[in-house]
Amino acid sequence: MRPQVKWLLTTLLAVLIVAPVAGQLPLGAELESLLENGVGEPILLANDSVKQEINLTGEQSDRVQKIVKEVSDKYRSELQKAGGDRKKQLRMASEWMRETRERVHKALPDILKPEQMKRLDQIQIQVNGIASFKRPDVQKKLNLTEEQKVEIRKIGDHLKQEAAETFKEAAKTPLRKMPGAFQKVRELKDEATKKAVQTLTAEQKKTWKEITGEKIDFKLELPLRPGGRR
Repeated sequence: MRPQVKWLLTTLLAVLIVAPVAGQLPLGAELESLLENGVGEPILLANDSVKQEINLTGEQSDRVQKIVKEVSDKYRSELQKAGGDRKKQLRMASEWMRETRERVHKALPDILKPEQMKRLDQIQIQVNGIASFKRPDVQKKLNLTEEQKVEIRKIGDHLKQEAAETFKEAAKTPLRKMPGAFQKVRELKDEATKKAVQTLTAEQKKTWKEITGEKIDFKLELPLRPGGRR
């Protein structure tokens, strides 16, 4: 994807994470949604390592980009009209990301080959870690018990609390501390995922390994502005 599209997607992600804990608004649905539901397919497909891993062609990338651009054109002017209304900006940004995710997800079966779809899904489950345990299809494949669901939910709630505290502290001096805060939350998420996997039986762990596939070195890049400046 072109730098403008990658910048758009990662900036939306950053807005949804940072703004609620920067003192402008209380921690709300935006941050909770991200930690619970994880990174969507549009952001994954804007990542170079993911594109290489699933052998995404230029034509396929252009088709995804077209959908992203259509949604961005729809919401960009609305965000500008919001002016300094931070609450409205956050609501619009949240709707923007939601519609982008939904439209790309719906179109992917017609864009990607079955083997690409399978690998992309493995990557999404793997990258999102503990958030993936909320997916009904993942719960069904793992055959989670109610006790396991409760225990994993507690681990996830603790992660959200730690992440909120981390971002709140970093928001005091965001330019200096925010990159480190993102790294710390990534580490917290990885640790929470390990704890969640430890609640599984041997058979469930085997299934988890199958649905996450081979390990991929995925890094969510800091937002890129058009022109390549971070």
